[in-house]
Amino acid sequence: MKRLWLFIFPLLFMPNVGFSHRTDFGVLEVCDWLIVPFIVSLILVPSAVYEQRVAKLKPLLWCFLVWALFSTLSIHFRYEYLDDVPILIGSCLKLARLVLYVVAGILIARRLGDPKTRAEWTWSLLVALVVLSIGLLVSSGNPDAQPNDALEGYKSYNAIIVSVAILCSYIAGLWIDNVGSRKWRQCASIAIAFAICAVFISSSLSSHGRGGWLAFAAGFGYILWKRTQALKTLMIIFIVGVVSFTAYEVLPNFRSVVDLTLSPSSELQSVDDGSRLSTWAHEAPKLIDAPLLGTGFYHRGGTSGLWDSGSHNFFLQMFLETGVVGGILVISVFVLAWRQAGLTAMSRNKIGVATRAASVTAIVGGMSGEYFYGGVGVLVVFAAFAMAGALPAIEVVFMTDKARSQIVRWRRVAS
Repeated sequence: MKRLWLFIFPLLFMPNVGFSHRTDFGVLEVCDWLIVPFIVSLILVPSAVYEQRVAKLKPLLWCFLVWALFSTLSIHFRYEYLDDVPILIGSCLKLARLVLYVVAGILIARRLGDPKTRAEWTWSLLVALVVLSIGLLVSSGNPDAQPNDALEGYKSYNAIIVSVAILCSYIAGLWIDNVGSRKWRQCASIAIAFAICAVFISSSLSSHGRGGWLAFAAGFGYILWKRTQALKTLMIIFIVGVVSFTAYEVLPNFRSVVDLTLSPSSELQSVDDGSRLSTWAHEAPKLIDAPLLGTGFYHRGGTSGLWDSGSHNFFLQMFLETGVVGGILVISVFVLAWRQAGLTAMSRNKIGVATRAASVTAIVGGMSGEYFYGGVGVLVVFAAFAMAGALPAIEVVFMTDKARSQIVRWRRVAS
């Protein structure tokens, strides 16, 4: 039972394959059915007996939850609706879904207190990446169903590509720094190559995931920048280059997406950004309408003034929906996680580069869409921080007897 959660975790990333359910407030996916049993399996496992670094994120997360809930409940007083109950219920359910996945991510870190469990956790991450990759291939194999079909593949193809990019960046960082057993590193290299191929094969003009591609490039670029001298770095450059060239020559769908991106039909554009920049420019000024409280968590359309489709930028959307306070709290969580990943303890455990690479990938991916409201997207973000968050909040310094006696002698002299 202590390791049950390690087996459930990869199952959260399974494609829907008909097990999703449409409701008046959204789509329940496979991961939503499994997240509660997963949390229960985590609760049954003893936590670490020491304070961990992930605990430093809790005050910011609690503040955001309280503020977002206050902003949402105030919709009744700030906007004129004949019946605002469905809006309040939908927004609160969306917030509750986010809480479930964040709690799961925090609990994962709490269960990684010993080296053996951390080693098993790296295998669970690897299986999760393979499951996601297979899910992309299965979804693209049906000509009558697109990968973003909520009832067959995944609810959001672009969000899945970003999740794959985060996992790939994290696992690649661990692989380059020789974390894990030799067998794990061999399997990791195969899994990363398989994931990249799955992304290329599943892409099409309707489901391209170009935001995820940019996130891939940012995460791997950070790894290459930090580990320029490593021979494995050259191997990654070579493998990615060969796979990309082969995919462009062999896969018509991939070639079409690349050509459309680099050579859009409009003569005024040199690169097709999917109208992201124009969307940001259109939505960002709306912060003035509700600068403090925002419109309410996931309160779009109607009298909110925000586009139903969102701003295609998670961080901007948090400012628009939860105001300046909520937006700053969200950014603070990422900033604090980044700083934690840069500490000496992370370098000593060889997880600093991997954790920061995953953070870079998540930030760039979040700037291309609202992928962290809940679901596997936000779970992957916290999963990539789990091993760093599991380390002690206070570093324990081990001293030799000679050094300890020297300190005692200094104290005697000082007194």
